[in-house]
Amino acid sequence: MTVLFRLPDVGEGVAEAEVVKWLVQVGEPITENQPVVEVQTDKAIVELPSPATGALTKQEYAEGEIVPVGAILYEIDGQSLTEEKDESNVLNEILPKRVLAAPSTRRKARERGIPLEEVKGTGPAGRVLDQDLDHWLNQQNTEEDIVDATIKLSPTRRVIAQRLQQSIQQKPHVTHFATVNVNGLVDYRNKQSQDQNKLSYLPILLKIMGKTLQMHPLFNAHYDEQEQKVIPHPSVSIGLATDTENGLLVPVLHQVETKNMDQLSTEARALIESAKSGKCTSAQLSGSTFTVSNTGPLGGAWATPIINPPEVAIAALHPIERVPVVEGEQLGIGWRMNVSLSFDHRVLDGADAIRFTNTLEYYTEDPTRLLREWV
Repeated sequence: MTVLFRLPDVGEGVAEAEVVKWLVQVGEPITENQPVVEVQTDKAIVELPSPATGALTKQEYAEGEIVPVGAILYEIDGQSLTEEKDESNVLNEILPKRVLAAPSTRRKARERGIPLEEVKGTGPAGRVLDQDLDHWLNQQNTEEDIVDATIKLSPTRRVIAQRLQQSIQQKPHVTHFATVNVNGLVDYRNKQSQDQNKLSYLPILLKIMGKTLQMHPLFNAHYDEQEQKVIPHPSVSIGLATDTENGLLVPVLHQVETKNMDQLSTEARALIESAKSGKCTSAQLSGSTFTVSNTGPLGGAWATPIINPPEVAIAALHPIERVPVVEGEQLGIGWRMNVSLSFDHRVLDGADAIRFTNTLEYYTEDPTRLLREWV
C-alpha cells in the first residue's frame, strides 16, 4: 500500500517550508511516528514523523528546496518491509543524485548562491566542507570580472522582510532616545551575583520593563489596522529579539509581571537558546505585546528599531557603560545605559515616550523600589 505524505498546514499563516535534512533515505525502513524529514518554516525547524510503518520509496523534494503546503513530500510503501533489498542498488540510486554536506554548509551555499553539485568536496567520501565553498568562490572570482552576488532569501528572511516592510509602511515610526542612570542596577546585580545563582542584567531589566509597561499600558498594546483601535493587554508578554543564523527571531516571554528574576533568567536563557538552534515552536514565537532588543552584548550606542506588528512600541537596550557624568557642580563617573524607544505615533506621542523612559530610569536607579511597591 502506497502512503502519500503531504506537507501539513501548521497554521500561523505558514504557506511553505524548506527541506533542511532528510533523516531517512529512499529504501530505508521506517516505523510509525519515526521522524522522516526536518523542515524549516518561517517560524521554526520541525521534524515531521511518518504516518505509517513501511519503507521510504520516494523523496519528492531535495534538501534546500521549498515545499508548498499540501504538496506531496514523500511516499511510503507499507508492504516493502517484508521484501529483501539489494543495498548496493539502493546506494547506486541515491549517491549520484546527492551531494554530501552538513546542513549548515548547505545553508551557506544557498545564501551565497553556490550550486553544491559544482563544488569539489575535500571531506570524507567527498563531503563538501565550508572551506570548499570559499575555494569555489575564489575560483569564480579569478575566472570572472563580475561575480553574481545574488543571495536567495530563506523562508525566515522573507517573512522578516515582509513584516518589517509592512510595519515601516503602515506605522508612523518615531524614535525617542534617552540615557538612563543605572548606578543602582549595577550595584543590585553585583550584590545578587554574590549568590550561587548569578544573575545577568537581562532578567533584572525584564522585570523592570514589565513594571514600567504596567504603569504605561498604552505601550503594552496591539493596534488593530482594520478597526483602527488600540487593544491594551492586562498581562505583559515581552518578545526577545534574538540574532540567529537564520535571521532575527523573537521568542516570547509570557506573563512577565508574575515571575521573579530567577524565573525570568531561566526562561529567557532557554528561549534564546531554542531560537538560536531553530527549535522554537510556533507558540513560543507568538503572542508578544512589546519587544525588547538587547544589543548590550553586541555594542552600539543608538538604533531606530522597527516595531513588530501588531505591537505599538519596541525598545533597544544598549550596553551598560561607565562614563563621565556631571551631578550638580561635580564631575564624576557613573553607570549609564542608552535606550532607543520606537513607537507608533498614531497611538503614542513624544511626551508618552519621555514619561516611559523616566519611569524606566526610576527603577534602574534603584531596583529595590520594586520591592517597596510589591503588593
